[in-house]
Amino acid sequence: MSNPRKFVLVDIDDGVATVTLNRPEVMNAINLALREEVIQLAAELDADKNVRAVVLTGAGDKSFCVGADLKERQEKTVEEMYHFRRYVNPRWVSAIANITKPTIAAVNGYCLAGGVELVLQCDLAIASDTAVFGIPEVSLGFLPGAGACQRLPRAIGFSKAKELILTGRRFGAAEAERIGLVTRVVPQAQVLRESLALARSIAANPSMSVIQAKIAVNASQETLLAAGLRFENEAWLSCMLSDAWKGKLKDFVAK
Repeated sequence: MSNPRKFVLVDIDDGVATVTLNRPEVMNAINLALREEVIQLAAELDADKNVRAVVLTGAGDKSFCVGADLKERQEKTVEEMYHFRRYVNPRWVSAIANITKPTIAAVNGYCLAGGVELVLQCDLAIASDTAVFGIPEVSLGFLPGAGACQRLPRAIGFSKAKELILTGRRFGAAEAERIGLVTRVVPQAQVLRESLALARSIAANPSMSVIQAKIAVNASQETLLAAGLRFENEAWLSCMLSDAWKGKLKDFVAK
């Protein structure tokens, strides 16, 4: 990794990068500096051949992320906010989603507003049984503008997404699992451990096939069926560029 970071910690072990949002004193609220650190780090992890999966979590046990730092935002001028939305936000809304390796959110507490939008950028999510979710932006006079209006309907369905966005209500981990926002719910103390175990199980597979499978599945959200099937076939063909499948197939047949 390159420059030391103040608000984001990263640890790489056995092919898995653990990325921690590190502002626990404000429940890991997202200020501009943290955004820039995540944007830069995401690109670095994607290019790092030693990284095969990424786990994203928040420092401490109270909060994954409560969204934008509203104290910082309140101090911005209209011109500064325009500059942010025009030049920073387009990079932010897909920084994690653009990582080609699998990404897993380890949700360890409050997950609100932009925190939910970070979860939506990840491929999978494991939440603590005490996690609290919410997308409350409409109650503050604006709307969730870091991907929720686009990604949430694709993840949980059009009608349910509208209800959660338009009411801004909070909901628990059990509901988040039921509607498909998170993959699994576990006790608080096991969130990071279970997320790392899942990441390692994915990282144990050939990197080429995992990346291409993720690309193909993601295409299902952006194309019609015929185009998606063609895209899937191209992704499959790319797996043939690696010799990994030969050894795996040989071992399987031998069993």
